[in-house]
Amino acid sequence: MHTVVKERIQLLFRYIFVGALSLFPLILVLIVVNYLKELGVSAYVSLHGYTHSFGFTIFLMIAVVVMFATLGYSIEKYGKSMIVSMIDSTFERIPAVRSVYSISKKMAAMFSGGDDNAKKEVVLVEYPKDDVWVLAYLLNRHQNVCVLFIPTSPNPTSGYTVIVDEKLTIKTSMSLQEASSFIISMGADFPKREEIAGLIQTHQTLVPAL
Repeated sequence: MHTVVKERIQLLFRYIFVGALSLFPLILVLIVVNYLKELGVSAYVSLHGYTHSFGFTIFLMIAVVVMFATLGYSIEKYGKSMIVSMIDSTFERIPAVRSVYSISKKMAAMFSGGDDNAKKEVVLVEYPKDDVWVLAYLLNRHQNVCVLFIPTSPNPTSGYTVIVDEKLTIKTSMSLQEASSFIISMGADFPKREEIAGLIQTHQTLVPAL
């Protein structure tokens, strides 16, 4: 009797878990929508505190959205924007913020993939221990030493910067966008799975021989 009850309880928890997973995409969308709603409300409240006008506040918010869209279009189509160039020139003349702004700009270019020079290789590396493989962005290389950024799920902009020997990495053909999609989805979106599996299996076969 005790065994039957235990099995039914385990089955119930399994059904709950499967049901929760089936609704995960909907929950994720609701979380994002709620975040955007709170962001919009917060922006509206902050602006309304200065303008004291509903119409003017809405106009300013629409103007900001249009400005972002225009900047994005200009950068995508022409590779640069006059406004951004002016901002770059201004901040690069300020010693106190020049280095921070430069680093932030490089990070933004890397994650947006808009600058061909900023596009980074995606490699596999064993971290935090052997036989545990993670995707990493190759940021820099000097001789046989590689600087890697290992992102965390589900936020690929946070993670760890490590320095490893190049022979400890495995090159992949994954793009930055494909790797980011894998990380954000916590592995649910697994592009080039055959390639990744083959690379790891080949490595495991060759290492004992070495």
